[in-house]
Order: sequence, then C-alpha cells, then structure tokens
Amino acid sequence: MSYTEKLLEELERSPELAQRFRKTVENILLNEVLLEQRALRSDFNRLLEEQKKLREDFNREIKLLREDFNKLSEEQKRLREDFVELRADFTKLSEEQKKLAEEQKRLREDFNKLSEEQKKLAEEQKKLAEEQKRLREDFVELRADFTKLSEEQKRLREDFNKMLQELTDLRRGYRRLETRIQSLHGAMLAGFGELSKFAGITFEEFSRKFLENYLKAQGVLPKNRYLTKYKIDSEEIDIFCDNPAIVGEVTAYAQSAEEVDKLLKKVELVRGMLTSEPRKYLIVLTAPKEVARSLERLSEENQIELVIGKIV
Repeated sequence: MSYTEKLLEELERSPELAQRFRKTVENILLNEVLLEQRALRSDFNRLLEEQKKLREDFNREIKLLREDFNKLSEEQKRLREDFVELRADFTKLSEEQKKLAEEQKRLREDFNKLSEEQKKLAEEQKKLAEEQKRLREDFVELRADFTKLSEEQKRLREDFNKMLQELTDLRRGYRRLETRIQSLHGAMLAGFGELSKFAGITFEEFSRKFLENYLKAQGVLPKNRYLTKYKIDSEEIDIFCDNPAIVGEVTAYAQSAEEVDKLLKKVELVRGMLTSEPRKYLIVLTAPKEVARSLERLSEENQIELVIGKIV
C-alpha cells in the first residue's frame, strides 16, 4: 500500500484528523496568498505616494513659472510706457530747439540755459539707455531660466510617462495574480471537494466552511461571525450572513448559466433584511467549458465572485 493510500485510509477512519488536515492545508495556502496580496498592496500604495509627490512638485514648478511670466509681462508693459514717454519728451525737445533757433540772437542767455537743460537731458538719456541695457540683460537671463525650466518640465514629463508605464505593468501583474488566485481557489475547491467525501461532509458544507475561513483570513468576516444556511419563503440560501451582508449559492454541477439567476433571485429575497449591498458568491464544483464562460461573463456583469473547481 502506497503512502497516499495509507493517508487516505487514515483520514477516512478519523474524520477529526481529516478536518485538521484540511484546515492545515487551507491555512498554509491562504496565508501564502494573503502575504503576496499584502506585498503587492504595499508596492501599489508606495507608487501612489510617489505619484502624488511628483504631481505636487510639478504644480509648484508651474506656479513659479507662471509668476515669473507675469512679472516679465508687467516689466515689458512698464518699458513700453517709458518708451512712449521718452518719445513725447523728444517731440517736445524738438519743438523747443526750433523755437530756440528762431530766438537765438535775442535770447543767448536763454540759449545757454537751454544748453544746460540739453546736457541734463543727455545725461538722463544715457542713464535711460543704461537702464534699458540692464533690462535687456535681465530679460536674456529670464529667457535662459525659462529655457531651463522648459527642459526640466520635459524631463518631468518623461519621468511621469515612465511612472505611468510602471503603474500599467503593476496593474497587469495584479490581474495575473488575481487569475492565479482564482485558479488556486478552483484547484483547492476541486481537490477538497473530493476529499470531503472521505471526511463525511457534503460539498455544500465544505464550501461554506472553505469560504468562511477565506473571508476571515481576508478580514472581511469577523472572527465571531459565521456563514450559515438560511431559509426564506421556501427558498434555501446555501451561504448567508446578515452582517457583513453575504449571500452565496453552491452547486456541484452547473448545467447552465441559470445558476447566476438563482443567486440573484435569492439576493432579492433577503435584500430587505440587509443594511448594505451583499457580497455575492457562486461556488461551482464542475461546469462544462461553455457554461463556465457564460458564468464568468454574467458574474462579472453582476459583481459576483465566482469560483469553479473544474471545467470539463
């Protein structure tokens, strides 16, 4: 007799041993899945924090750029106003020079005074030219700073695009992990469904206990709460809990996608006694391939968590 046969014989003789063996295997598998989910959630949260910091830095740089641009616009406006005033002064000076030329013979003293005024005006013009030169230099520096900021913004956009790609890859990995977990649940369900025959319990009882332990491990179901069978209006609900609200249907073989309709009907029967929208579970031990596809599509449309043990 092989070791496996001996083990099965021992489990068949001792239901209590079989129960402990099943719980041990369940806990090991569930703990591994939980650890992997927590690690993935931690990486995802850290990535969100980095994205938030990057957005804050980006907004701050944009704000500074906008302020610098507004200052430059105001300075250009003042320069234009000064230029208009200067043109007006030149016009007035031309008129005064014309009058001075006509009265030069009679107003020599006034001409000398006007020459002094012209000298002062020339000095002012020189100062204005120097100020204009400094303003031009400041404008060139501002243009250089603006160019640097544009380059930094370009690098920031490239880093942001890389981060988006990493986030996309992370989401794909999470979907692959969900697929692996779903497959693992199905394999466990099929294997333990066969094992339950030797343990002397029905597949419905086993599925209810299996889901109860899983939800407790996930923190969805408190330790002092349990999944039970519930009957209402001659309808039996295989898996039920009022708080948190949970409704489930268990079937050993799904002949059609009507199993989804059965579950939704039972949800409507108990909806009035629940304080929140219930989590919905459909557990199928065996289903034909086409039926399994229909069940997956309808479950996704109705927010039902589907577990199929074996597809034939």
